[in-house]
Amino acid sequence: ENEGLMDLLRDSGMDVADAVAPWPMTKVRLEDYYNHWCRDGHMTLHGGIPETLLLEKSSTMEELVTFMDHFFKAVAPGTHLVASIGDTTPPDADFSRLDYIGERIEKEGSLPLAAGAFRPLSAEQLEMAVNATPPRPEAETDSESDEDKDDAFAEITEIILDGDEEAIIERAQAMLDEGYAAGDILNKGMLPAMDVISKEFADGTVFIPEVLLSARAMNDGVKLLEPHMAQKNAKPGGRVVIGTVLGDLHDIGKNMVVSMLKGAGFEVTDIGVNTSTEEFIEQVRQHRPHILGMSALLTTTMPQMKEVIEALEEADLRQDMAVIVGGAPINQAFADGIGADGYAKDAGEAIENFRQHLPAELQ
Repeated sequence: ENEGLMDLLRDSGMDVADAVAPWPMTKVRLEDYYNHWCRDGHMTLHGGIPETLLLEKSSTMEELVTFMDHFFKAVAPGTHLVASIGDTTPPDADFSRLDYIGERIEKEGSLPLAAGAFRPLSAEQLEMAVNATPPRPEAETDSESDEDKDDAFAEITEIILDGDEEAIIERAQAMLDEGYAAGDILNKGMLPAMDVISKEFADGTVFIPEVLLSARAMNDGVKLLEPHMAQKNAKPGGRVVIGTVLGDLHDIGKNMVVSMLKGAGFEVTDIGVNTSTEEFIEQVRQHRPHILGMSALLTTTMPQMKEVIEALEEADLRQDMAVIVGGAPINQAFADGIGADGYAKDAGEAIENFRQHLPAELQ
């Protein structure tokens, strides 16, 4: 797919190709990207070093050394290139490999700053950028009106939106001590924040770092509330097993969904990234979830979803379980074509989709 688009992208008028992940992570070699886009000055390539080379389970140090030996030959003379990991550093990366990559680039790939068109922003430009940032809209809650809004719940909402992990623990504990019900703190304070952050993410008001900070604060708050909610025999939200398919190491979107599912009361088993069909089958057999969620960000890994669904059917594990898929290249037509029960384009939509596919007694 990439090879068919390379000329079109070059001629499109875009200036930068961002987060380029070449072979061995994808099908196209680094020199092919560089020759198509960079040598004639049409585009700048940002990336070029596959994230799979940072993982011990995906590659050896010798393979990284070999790749870096080839890297400098493939991109000579190195103009129109911003070397970086394509496209993200995984949470379980071997950071000594990052050090190694940095040392190699510093030694063999540095250019004079002028050649890189280095133009630092002035203090006045930075101030203008800060002032241009739109203010966050007022957080909405499920209460009937602003007049009915409880200030304590609104404070919890704002803390989640700010992503303040320490403050959420302190404030939620104080509310528990004051006699607030754990379920009310969750439903009237925390969950409305995730609704707001989902909408802001969808309309471009906030970006992934803000979403992850809010999700992290949400998780910490939920962990504090869980024992208190269990004491009240809180109604379960349903069991979910979720993971990213084999060959795909992307987990930011999946982690956002996991965080929001937990916040919504689901019992979630996150089986991580690069998950084989056999592992999906084993986890489904072990946990008997109401819903299986699968994520993919690479077009090359999308077929794994169909393989998992077919394996579930062969193992007689599809009864009474819905399969919901998502990820940047996924759409409704693809979900229908592989026999999935649902598709969600983002984390906010995923929560509602998961709820709709629960058994009637849990909805």
